[in-house]
Amino acid sequence: MKTLSVEFYKRLILVLLALLILIPTVCAVVFGVQNSLLRRQLAEAGKVPGQSTTQNQNETVNLVAAPIGYQELYPDLYSTGKIAENRLYEEQTVYLTFNSTPGDNTENILNVLDDYEVKATFFLSGTADSVSKEQMKSIVDRGHSIGLNGYSDSYQQIYRSVDGFLEDFKAIFDLVYETTGVQAEIFRYPGGSINAYNSGFYQELNAEMLRRGFIFFDWDVTGEDTLMGGANASQIQSSVLSGMENKSRGIVLLRDTVGKEAVPEALPGIITSLQEQGYQFKPLTADVLPVVYSYKGAP
Repeated sequence: MKTLSVEFYKRLILVLLALLILIPTVCAVVFGVQNSLLRRQLAEAGKVPGQSTTQNQNETVNLVAAPIGYQELYPDLYSTGKIAENRLYEEQTVYLTFNSTPGDNTENILNVLDDYEVKATFFLSGTADSVSKEQMKSIVDRGHSIGLNGYSDSYQQIYRSVDGFLEDFKAIFDLVYETTGVQAEIFRYPGGSINAYNSGFYQELNAEMLRRGFIFFDWDVTGEDTLMGGANASQIQSSVLSGMENKSRGIVLLRDTVGKEAVPEALPGIITSLQEQGYQFKPLTADVLPVVYSYKGAP
């Protein structure tokens, strides 16, 4: 009779140990899957072990939160664009933006931009006279991008509540669409996304505007053209150029309002100086990564 070796018994023991471990594990997996399927089927039928159908229905209802009141306002006030998953951040790029336009300086600004073949972004306000409407059309026809900056010039009116902001936003949205045929996708909060008028509810307001698909842009460079007594062309140019130092890109705020005649005068120096430094100029779109203030970074 052939004698079995010690090595054989070692291998036999290892096989038995493996089976002892494997069999319970497989059984647990099988029973777990079956139990999961059973619970899913019962849940779909409105029955979960240990709970009544009424309890399950009540829990289902509780999981669906009722919409906040302002979310039901203006059901057609949604951006038609799709928010990009990966926003563009282009190096050596400057975005010239003009607030509170159209105004007395709009035509001069457009002419300078044409001369240098530069495209910019105009955030439009609620000026509905015939001249202003023609300027809105001209901005679009000349290839610039447009955003919304508010219909009213009263911050107290605009920022009285989320409802109040939506009312104002709806007014400027409709005016721009009816005048230019453009359904704006971007906007700029009057006074910036965090200011003294919306500080109590700016997070709620931002969330609602993003829920509706609109993208807002703050700024990280300014011409300081709001200085008391006004700023001259040299001061505006110096402010923009110093603000762009050590920046790979910049969103520049300038204003197109009464008393800002120095803005178009400053543009040639701003454009040529930055072009010499290797910057390109582009208009903002919803695909561009915005500058957004944190509370500490607010103006």
